[in-house]
Amino acid sequence: MGNIDFQAILATLKEGVTGLATATVQNYVNEAKADGLKLVESLKADIQTWGQDLVAGKMSTADVEFLVMAKKEVIEMNALKQAGLGLIKVDEFKNSLLQLIVKTLTSL
Repeated sequence: MGNIDFQAILATLKEGVTGLATATVQNYVNEAKADGLKLVESLKADIQTWGQDLVAGKMSTADVEFLVMAKKEVIEMNALKQAGLGLIKVDEFKNSLLQLIVKTLTSL
């Protein structure tokens, strides 16, 4: 098992948030970036733990996906909601962010 560069993983996720915001909610890019970066920051410890456990073989990619997606209901996208983006679009953006995290972690 090699060392995992979690700073690089976080940087990749932050870049992904920016790209996702630009591609999916063009009129709300700043709010989407703010909410997305807040999400990544709030899950930083979990991302590190899940990444270590995945690489160590303590959990499967399905386990990681389950744990990440389980966070969906507790995540708030306040900036997007306050900016007036519809709840369906907010939920779609949230799902895309969580899939980004899953994809990044399962590629370790």
